Amino acid sequence: MNNNHPGSRLGSVRKLEDGRIELLFERRLKHSVETVWQAITDPEHRAQWAPGMHLELFAGGALNIWFNGGNCEGPAHVTGVVTVYHPPHVLECGTMRFELEPCEEGCLLRFSDILDFSGTRTITEFTNSVLGGWHAYLDRLESSLLGEAIDFDAPEFDYASVEIPGRE
Repeated sequence: MNNNHPGSRLGSVRKLEDGRIELLFERRLKHSVETVWQAITDPEHRAQWAPGMHLELFAGGALNIWFNGGNCEGPAHVTGVVTVYHPPHVLECGTMRFELEPCEEGCLLRFSDILDFSGTRTITEFTNSVLGGWHAYLDRLESSLLGEAIDFDAPEFDYASVEIPGRE
């Protein structure tokens, strides 16, 4: 991840040299790196906030994500490969990257995803949709860490209503 691009709770966007779009989020979590790593990588914990995400936790392992039971605006099923697996700090799989580093309050989660844009929507509409989706997933991750009930039917944040750094 490019540490010169700070990201935020709502995320930010940057265009890569090859023209693809990268979404970036930063979340300060009041939990240790090890606790957050377990929530991301342990299948039972991950099922609490991302029930459709399945990972084989080794470099070369498979990634499969089924979004919203197949009722989403983007691809309903995404596949990929785990390319970086460095417990408990970095997991890169498919187009996503999770980075964890200790901080004063617990840990800093940096999450990024590179968009695979296709379809009839504009790039801004697609970007807003994916930002909203990952925002919801990261909120669910935080809720699961806090032991809170998760509402999978809660509406996603409306990204069309806010300025997001880097978004066209």
